[in-house]
Amino acid sequence: MTKELTSAQRDELIEQFVEIQVDSMDHQSLYELATEYITNSFDRLTDSEIKERVDCYDDELYDELVDNVTNETVLDINNTGGKF
Repeated sequence: MTKELTSAQRDELIEQFVEIQVDSMDHQSLYELATEYITNSFDRLTDSEIKERVDCYDDELYDELVDNVTNETVLDINNTGGKF
């Protein structure tokens, strides 16, 4: 039988269990979780919102990243070490 919890009790239960889970994670697991969380948060943004977030981090970074993903020699889509 599941005990009925108030909203505040439910929130507290969740907070305690999350703390237990995070405390038991190693650095790699925390890194993977953070990466997944941040990636998912960016997936919900428009292109202009992504640019705005990246620009807040570094003014020139967005243009550099766009160049990286649009330049085939940087992408190395054929996995040839940059040789075509």
